[in-house]
Amino acid sequence: MKTQDCATTGCGQPAAFVSRSKPAWCTDCIDGILHTGGLEPAEPFTTPAAWRLTTCRTCGVRAHYRLDYVVRKNASRTPTCRACHWTKRANRTRSHPWMEFDRTMLELLRHHSPEQILHAHPQPEVREFLEQRWWPHERIASHLAEHGYDLVDPIGEVHDNNDPVLARCRRCHRISAAQMADFSSGCTCARNTRASDPSRPRPGRALLAESQSPALDWWDHDHNEATAFDTVTVLATRSCHWRCPECGLRFEEKVNVMTSRPACRACSARRREEWEVERTRWKITPVAAVPELAAAWADDDDPREVMVDESGELRRFRCPNGHHPRIRTLRFLTSGCPHCRGSATSKKWLADLLPEIAAQWHPTRNGKYTPQNVVWDSQREMWWRADCCGHEWQTMVRARDGGSRLRCPVCRTILGSLAWHDPGLAAEWSPTNAVTAWHVRPHASLAFVPEWVCATDPAHVWRAQLSSRSNGAECPDCRQAGKSRVELEHYAAAVEVFGNARSGITMTDDAYTTRSSWTTDISVDHEGLTVVIEYDGAYWHSADAKVLVDQRKSRDLLAAGCVVVRLREDDLPSLAIDHPRYREVRVHSTMPRPRKVIADIHDWVRGLKSHR
Repeated sequence: MKTQDCATTGCGQPAAFVSRSKPAWCTDCIDGILHTGGLEPAEPFTTPAAWRLTTCRTCGVRAHYRLDYVVRKNASRTPTCRACHWTKRANRTRSHPWMEFDRTMLELLRHHSPEQILHAHPQPEVREFLEQRWWPHERIASHLAEHGYDLVDPIGEVHDNNDPVLARCRRCHRISAAQMADFSSGCTCARNTRASDPSRPRPGRALLAESQSPALDWWDHDHNEATAFDTVTVLATRSCHWRCPECGLRFEEKVNVMTSRPACRACSARRREEWEVERTRWKITPVAAVPELAAAWADDDDPREVMVDESGELRRFRCPNGHHPRIRTLRFLTSGCPHCRGSATSKKWLADLLPEIAAQWHPTRNGKYTPQNVVWDSQREMWWRADCCGHEWQTMVRARDGGSRLRCPVCRTILGSLAWHDPGLAAEWSPTNAVTAWHVRPHASLAFVPEWVCATDPAHVWRAQLSSRSNGAECPDCRQAGKSRVELEHYAAAVEVFGNARSGITMTDDAYTTRSSWTTDISVDHEGLTVVIEYDGAYWHSADAKVLVDQRKSRDLLAAGCVVVRLREDDLPSLAIDHPRYREVRVHSTMPRPRKVIADIHDWVRGLKSHR
């Protein structure tokens, strides 16, 4: 086991953890760091990233802090305790002359009830303070509960919006001291932020050879190594050799520059010279001499006296669609109407980009607006309805995909959950787990190992990491049973008819949306097509959860360009998938006839090939 020495000079003890780039200390020195920050440890040290319960040596408040946070506060010579920090700040704020009214109201509340104060002082500003700026303990507890916290200690007898409170997160049980406004965004453990903008998905490691980039026509196969073409990615920063398809000039340039906008220095220089010649001609050509400009002219000046390329002047035009842009004449000639050009850019509608959020659109309370005519990042406030409990609420469209990304603010379910992403797998999520499948993402790091119940045989119960299941791991008991005899017979027939076939391979593709990989029963490479044959036994594929898995698996394989054939046994219902590369074949367990079935599939695939 790798160890390192404590970073404290002269200590000589082994560090309690190992760090490659940051200091590491022994447990005694770590406790000393807490003492420097004004804290006493209330529980043993575990890891540097863990939240450790501590007690403030000044105010006695117990709260959790991370080691690196205490180190940063010590470096700035600031006490770590947030209860002390916010209490001092609240007192300093209320000490200003303009806060005299608030100080008076808080002092009255220490000795009188709100009703008594209103009876003696019925002024509007008194009522406004009591209704909005005063935080009684009941209101504090209600606000915290709304955002996933339990009140531990109000830290004071009376409160306005400046005072801190002590609260415990219901999910991770971390205790923190903060102002009321800081609790409104929820605990960091419940954050459900996206890794990238949904309107601009992060590009993967796409190979140049497999892309549709126009730079492929510029690749110099004579001067580049063959291995470079097979391995270089679209966003690679290494320099390679290129050949201009227009003039034949050979040159070196970075791959990402060429895939962004392929260009040749010689051709670019020639086009610039040609453009300068053309601009010189436009400088002495009146607008009236250009038919398309004369027809769109809507400016007050005489088009016979205005040159096409005049410096700095904005002119008014009228396009066939009724727009009246004010734009430079040469720009209108070369680029057309800016309004038409802008509207031609496809808008990213909510229904297309975020279907899960669109599914919660309230059917009757949004008037003329629908997910099909509202963009995904609109700032309009719309009505939503949760399908889990029927809760209805109003918020901005763009706010739905930010912060904690809650699916339901009452049930605290999240967007992008396992239940939404892979309902077939979620059906095997055990009800004994601490949270439901609507509260975790498909690859979330959990504080516990989830329990699973096999959809085919509920007697099969086991524990497995969430990521392994999302990556395609199945029930271990069912997997140990192996493949059925009839499935192996169809595999042998596929080898005989197609000349090649593989059994039980794992396939991955960027087009998959449900899981990152799928294990296929039979796969065949046939004349450039990947044919996947799935044998759906009546016993193993009759459960509702398995039907969902079969549907998602088929759609993922089709999206990846595969030909999918499902051999549905006996009276299994159809999966209701309509696709030219998808087919279902009815087979019977008592009389399977694998040779004839595979031969029919071969003929059908050959027909697909001829119609491509």
